[in-house]
Amino acid sequence: MELRHLEQIVAVCRSGSFSGAAKALGIAQPTLSKSISRLEAKLGVKLFERTNANARPTVYAQFVADHAASLLQNVTALSHELEQMAKGEAGLLRIGVGPATRLRPLPQLIRKAAEAFPQLQVVTRYAGPNLMMRALRAGKFDLVFCHREIAASQQDLIRIKIFEDRYVVVGRPDHPACSGTPLSAEEFSRLPLASAGITPDFGAWLGRPEEYQKRKLEAFLSDDYDLIKQMAMTPGYVGRGPRFVFEQELKHGDLVEIPLQQDFQYECWMLTTSALWRSPIVKAIAGLAK
Repeated sequence: MELRHLEQIVAVCRSGSFSGAAKALGIAQPTLSKSISRLEAKLGVKLFERTNANARPTVYAQFVADHAASLLQNVTALSHELEQMAKGEAGLLRIGVGPATRLRPLPQLIRKAAEAFPQLQVVTRYAGPNLMMRALRAGKFDLVFCHREIAASQQDLIRIKIFEDRYVVVGRPDHPACSGTPLSAEEFSRLPLASAGITPDFGAWLGRPEEYQKRKLEAFLSDDYDLIKQMAMTPGYVGRGPRFVFEQELKHGDLVEIPLQQDFQYECWMLTTSALWRSPIVKAIAGLAK
């Protein structure tokens, strides 16, 4: 029994005739009659008692109609929901973010997505890089936002660069390092650092610090940039991260940038799987994030 058979049986039961059911279904009456006759022959039961003008359902047809009505409603609702998802109007989008990407681009993206797709349900989760990548591949995330160093190692995923910034080192306006020349790697390694961790290119610039210098570079490690900013405002400490993280504090003069002898670029990337990249919703979100 196919879905069209359910639709036909329900239509005949409702209209009480093959002619009325055919009109409601938009098909020819002979086509409907042949379809029901073939189904009766296949099932080995009589579905309708036919007269010249009417068709009365047997107990078998009534049984099918009673169960098919709700099923057909669910199929219609499912079809409508799929159409909405294809247009990006509804559905569920699950986003994974890291320490910096939850600050940008996530807040701006959520606002834009709410305006563009008011029926879209969005769920965001914070996760470390390894867990985030495993969750994406396992289908628990639809897309993730991360920095360049993570994206570079995920060759099997679809990767889209969202924006660029630069890493900065910041400290209190009265920090001694603010008034001097750009710091060398050796000079920087003597300062207590608050950060989310050392990126590979920054670690290469620092070289192999002594044990006491390593303790300074790991003086305060956190995945919460609010705490990192608080530590950067503590006398003697400096903080490091993408410039947008400290944007408000730099604007108001609560923190100032400490120059280094080398600049380091920050890149935000969106990652998703090849299968999910075919989704109009995911592609639209990538456009909104840029």
